[in-house]
Amino acid sequence: MKIEILGCSGAAAKGFNTTSILINQEVLIDAGSAASVLDEKRLSGIRHILLTHSHIDHIKELPFILDVACFGKGEGIDIWGSGITLNALRKHLFNGILWPKLKQLGLDNSSCRFITLPKDDFDLNGLVVKSFKSEHINGARSFMISEGDKHVIFSGDTSYFPRLFNLAASLSGRLKLFFVETSFPDRMIEVARLTGHLTPSIIGRELHRFKKTRIIAYHIKPRYFEEVAKDMPEGMGYVKGGEVFNI
Repeated sequence: MKIEILGCSGAAAKGFNTTSILINQEVLIDAGSAASVLDEKRLSGIRHILLTHSHIDHIKELPFILDVACFGKGEGIDIWGSGITLNALRKHLFNGILWPKLKQLGLDNSSCRFITLPKDDFDLNGLVVKSFKSEHINGARSFMISEGDKHVIFSGDTSYFPRLFNLAASLSGRLKLFFVETSFPDRMIEVARLTGHLTPSIIGRELHRFKKTRIIAYHIKPRYFEEVAKDMPEGMGYVKGGEVFNI
């Protein structure tokens, strides 16, 4: 499994791209920055977008990705999200005001498909995807991506909830990477809790459960990046964007 961190920040700023993580060239987690990072050839190769939720930093480049995937050299694209997330896109983005409606664009189910995430696992060209509820806004999801016996978890935006860490810990050495959102420094722990986010110390309480898994912080707010990095407990890493993982 090849994982490319196109963007992973909790806000847009010079040198920081919002969340878009590409897996095996074809599967994109969130649509925050892919169109700004990838050339048209690589962008047209994306077949699936898994949306964690509808906040702007996670969907802001979706229209530009669709321009290439559906009108350029792409072969169409599937956009996966909770029913709440997909309804938000239809109502607040593809609404004829902020962006043309999908019908106005002439997109049909053969080129652009909005698919509600199923309760069960599903296969995307050899990658097995499991989604589960996160604690952020209504409809927010976390994802586990598996290829054979290798697993990776992306928390999406979330506050602390035991299910996420229990699932991760239950996978033992089979969980290779655990990407956990870490938006704020520890001094802003109350802000994090109020807005549905995490800080390094909250995650640090769980690190003893992960001896064979790399724990990686992402979704760090750019203005607090240095603070968050300093607050990181031993055994926890972070990404800024541009990193590539092969597992």
